[in-house]
Amino acid sequence: MSSPIDISDDTVYISDDDESFDQEASQRKPKRYGQIYITDDEDEEPETSVHEKNNRQAVLKNLFPNIKHDNSTDDEEEEPTISVTKKNNRQMLIKNLFPNLKDTYDTVADLVTPVTKQFEHVMMIGGVSVVLPVKPYGCQIAVMSKVITAIKDKKHCLLESPTGTGKTLALLCAALAWQKKERDVISEGQAKQSMAQYPELNKLEGAAEYIASPKKIEIESAETFFMKRVHGDRSIYDSPQKQNINTSMNKRNEPDSDSIYGSPEDGLVTLQKKVRYNTPPTQKTPEMPSTPEKWKLPEEVTPEKVSVPIIYYGARTHKQIQQVVSEFGRTVYCEQAQMSLLSSREHSCLREYDRSQWPTKNDMCSSCIKPLSAADKIAKNQDTNCKFYDNRKALNCKALPRAFDLKKLVEIGERIVACPYYATREMGKVANIVFCPYNYLIEPTIRKNMSIDLKDNVVIIDEGHNIEDICRDAASFSFNRDQVNNAIKELEILTTFRYAVTTMMTYIMNLLSALKQWDLWFANHNRLVDEQPVNGMEATYTWKVEDFVKTLNTHNIGEAQYGVFNMSAEIFCRKFREDQRTLVGVTQTTSTLVESLDTVLGYLFRCSGIYLDDFKPVLVAKLKSEVRGPNAWRTSQFNKVAEKEPVTLRLICMNPAVVFAGLHPARCIILASGTLTPKISMQSELATDFPLQISPKHIIPSDRVWIGSLYSCPDGSRLDCTSNGTKQTAVQDALGEAVLSVCRVTPHGVLCFFPSYQRMNSFIQRWKQIGLWGRVEGTKNIFIESNDAKDHEINMEDYYECVGTGMGALLCAVYRGKVAEGMDFKDRQARAVITIGVPFPSKFDIAVSEKMKFNDKYLKKRNLLSGDEWYRVQAYRALNQAVGRCVRHVGDWGAVLLLDARFREPHYTQHLSAWVKEYLGCNHHTLASLVNGSNSLKSFMEEMTRRENQ
Repeated sequence: MSSPIDISDDTVYISDDDESFDQEASQRKPKRYGQIYITDDEDEEPETSVHEKNNRQAVLKNLFPNIKHDNSTDDEEEEPTISVTKKNNRQMLIKNLFPNLKDTYDTVADLVTPVTKQFEHVMMIGGVSVVLPVKPYGCQIAVMSKVITAIKDKKHCLLESPTGTGKTLALLCAALAWQKKERDVISEGQAKQSMAQYPELNKLEGAAEYIASPKKIEIESAETFFMKRVHGDRSIYDSPQKQNINTSMNKRNEPDSDSIYGSPEDGLVTLQKKVRYNTPPTQKTPEMPSTPEKWKLPEEVTPEKVSVPIIYYGARTHKQIQQVVSEFGRTVYCEQAQMSLLSSREHSCLREYDRSQWPTKNDMCSSCIKPLSAADKIAKNQDTNCKFYDNRKALNCKALPRAFDLKKLVEIGERIVACPYYATREMGKVANIVFCPYNYLIEPTIRKNMSIDLKDNVVIIDEGHNIEDICRDAASFSFNRDQVNNAIKELEILTTFRYAVTTMMTYIMNLLSALKQWDLWFANHNRLVDEQPVNGMEATYTWKVEDFVKTLNTHNIGEAQYGVFNMSAEIFCRKFREDQRTLVGVTQTTSTLVESLDTVLGYLFRCSGIYLDDFKPVLVAKLKSEVRGPNAWRTSQFNKVAEKEPVTLRLICMNPAVVFAGLHPARCIILASGTLTPKISMQSELATDFPLQISPKHIIPSDRVWIGSLYSCPDGSRLDCTSNGTKQTAVQDALGEAVLSVCRVTPHGVLCFFPSYQRMNSFIQRWKQIGLWGRVEGTKNIFIESNDAKDHEINMEDYYECVGTGMGALLCAVYRGKVAEGMDFKDRQARAVITIGVPFPSKFDIAVSEKMKFNDKYLKKRNLLSGDEWYRVQAYRALNQAVGRCVRHVGDWGAVLLLDARFREPHYTQHLSAWVKEYLGCNHHTLASLVNGSNSLKSFMEEMTRRENQ
């Protein structure tokens, strides 16, 4: 008699009785390294008569004619019930194999049984049961009510909720609760319809549950499922594959199939039935698709309506998405809803990038994932030149936590050598909720490249106060003659490979002809900008859009030729995305140029030119950096040979509704932020009706927040923080003294926001000259926001470490930068926020000045804000975002100091956030009263520090 343990290829098979072990059965199993299989004969089906089984098989065959059924013998002898002695022997064997584990079934079962979270707060909102991990605030309940109503009634919603009120958690729980209910309703309707259509199903135990199941991937066949015996609690003898487990153990690098769900975990006890001698292998039945929400099943199996809307959750940056995913991980829906996270190759490509070999990471990726020849595949044991791409399917929902951010995604991808970029795109096909930067949802070219379909799905745009700017930028396009010439060269080289591009030759020649006409257009119009004066280091020439279109028609690149160009561009770009091998020598830059040009010309010429007036064509020539300096303007004005950069054509979109209209096919759009005021502007600018709106109050008690302003310099003069005022040394010195005073009385972290990088650098230079900077360094560790993404991450890590020390830290940042827009500074990380001036956009920016003119022109016709009012709103939204970095939750506390004399005037507080305006009141100070006066900043800090220490 052979041993009950068989060890082969690092795989351990354990039989539960003394019968001979079936070597053939083990050889038929897929090769798995480092796993243990325990065969178990006790779970055989109870004895059933042949007549009853035949009847059951006949019913199933009628119901599911397209599914092959189990051909195993019906009269196979059943195994006797396992004895207590044998169970004890098995337990001892497991104990020997796993000496660190306690010898109870429950302990071993804990390895494969997911931990169930306890959620105590369940609320019925709008007919939907919502489960929250914490007791919700009143403002959260109001937000969830609006969100559920919006999704149910297919209406758009504007949601303005102050920072720190739990907006993100409310958005997630409400949307996912509605999605779960919708999934349950569809499943129940599915079951009722099938039970009514096939009365025979009533005779089958578990039939309704099977049909209503939202996931059928783990069910081998309909017959097997219906004939399965009902078991009690799970134990070590249940297969881990059938338990939806989530474990931190390492996963196998290579899945056995193309399923994104991957394979069982290495190192776990894997259970399987022992195959007897002379028993034919069970015929494998087709796997049912995993989520009926995304995949269509045969009509005989699944009723017609199985679609559950996907939730697309967009935020401005990946740092914000990290915070959102963290909130998602706190919810019960994290265990029920599959997530995915989309990102660019810049963030998620793991292959080392060589700038000397490829122009961009996109070009590197496109080149490396080309399939190798048959000989190279054998020699390299790879399908492509990228090992990460080849192993992309190993990075799946089984290899990842239920909630993962970009950092965790890349970390696990590196560990198992799998591509995060392509893995998450695959996971997105079956996800219930997809997180991404919201420009992925807004920009039509990115939606197309990422295969994002918003039709009938739910779109949530968080921190959407910049949505107007994002939409205008998405429809705007800039390019120069050098880029056109580079594209021409690449296409001309491509035409020499006639055999490789035979089917594409017509389209390539069409594009080549159009680009050559654009080159001629630049040659004929460059002189126009050369004759213009220089303002703000650039010379510009603007057209009326009608006159610009006439110049295009003259060069045969106008409306009459657009149809041919559009067809050629779409085919060319699709070919580039799907099979770049045939487009020899074409880079991502050329493909992007063609696609972007096609998009913006489409806005001009499609739909009978209804968007024609929404664009402003501008020729721009910037001075080269070599001639910049204090006398650059004089050189450019009076010396016509001053060198300029290549002339650029900018097609600037004035109307964000041009792009936002692409989101209208969605079931509903929920636009959320802490600063959407004035909401009427948001509706008119986006040309979208938002019938549901809400603006709950802040939850922070008034005694935990101090908000004041500084209106004078030490000498008593007005603290004028306008663009011209901040050029005065007296004002710069006063601002430095104010920053020093705040740092002296404030413990831990202080944030200070400047109007721009240029202004911040000039202030710091002045403070160093007068010795003020050294005095500030004596009170706080100082950090300065960086434009570079990597430097920014390092700075922030160092800042977070320093704020907890006795000295604390000061972080100097700019409005509209990474720090101001959505980063989370809670508790000691930001006990005070200092804002300098009001960040009005520069009117020297041609896009700003032309937008103001556009709004004045269509003020009444489109119900827009006037140009001046629009200009003011842009400034205060940026200011309110910076102020919102303080007080992030109900138990937090902090202070906000507004440095500008203008805040004493009601006109300049009109667009402050409601809670800021309320707490500010008449709390205006001089530099002396800021420290020693009534309701001073110093007294507030001392009181709150005392409370905190208690």
